[in-house]
Amino acid sequence: MSAPARRALPRWSLRRARLLVGSKLALVGGLLAFVGLTWIVERLLGLDGPVTLSPPLALAVAGVPASLWLAFFYLQDRHEPEPMHFVFGVFLLGALVAAPVADFLIYQVAPPVQLGQHGLSPFTLDRAVHAVLVIGLAQELCKYVAVRYTIYTSPEFDEPMDGVVYMMSVGTGFAVWINYHRLQGLGGNVYLSTSAAQTVVTTLAHASFAGWLGYVLGRAKFTRRRPVSRGVLLFFGLLGAAVLNGQFALVEQWVTTSGFASHAWRGVLYAAAVAVAVFALLMVLVQRLLHESPFKPKEGGEP
Repeated sequence: MSAPARRALPRWSLRRARLLVGSKLALVGGLLAFVGLTWIVERLLGLDGPVTLSPPLALAVAGVPASLWLAFFYLQDRHEPEPMHFVFGVFLLGALVAAPVADFLIYQVAPPVQLGQHGLSPFTLDRAVHAVLVIGLAQELCKYVAVRYTIYTSPEFDEPMDGVVYMMSVGTGFAVWINYHRLQGLGGNVYLSTSAAQTVVTTLAHASFAGWLGYVLGRAKFTRRRPVSRGVLLFFGLLGAAVLNGQFALVEQWVTTSGFASHAWRGVLYAAAVAVAVFALLMVLVQRLLHESPFKPKEGGEP
């Protein structure tokens, strides 16, 4: 490589880094604009009360934040980006396979118990067990299976970082199903701006929980440990994701509901705090993976 070429590479790298940062900021701005737009629509149309969303509109409210988050997560793998069609395919698996199967398993194992049947407290033992070992475990297990038995076996899954990328993609698709059915299940009780904010946060939460498991999955695949050690590592990764998932839903419900009164924005703020905290921790782990990536350019710009 010639001396002029070597001198040009740092400049190119700096431009690319600025472009990536600018793209991420634009995507986050798009998410904030999405919530702000729903608030403006409420004010312009005088929607002081709840509304009913048609299926296409509910799908749009669930799908727009997911699309923006998916693009944001895709940009994290800056050294060797995965093929877009693979990432989008895993996203569809999350929405159309993993989430429906998880719902089926949850209702087969233990249908949700009505609130009035055993008091108002969300922290009874049966509720905690149901939230973590039924809902959380079923949802995170289905996300894991969607990646483990598809793209995991592909040559494209060639570094630990790929575990985070693909698991966050499947988690984002999973959230589309969750958010769509939540909006449809509310019937005529949808508060537009609150629901939009909750959709943005719930998508980040499900993607982050899956991303934690993806970090463990990527590490386990490329470790030199024995198969038994890998299995133990994956078990605790799955259990950790299930605990995060379960407590997220359980405490969010408790924060949202005080007695018989509902404080939707309290639940949104709590959910946002948890989702951002888990995502921030995950990004610390991602930086470690990027630093250790075999595709990271070495000094002089050569891979």
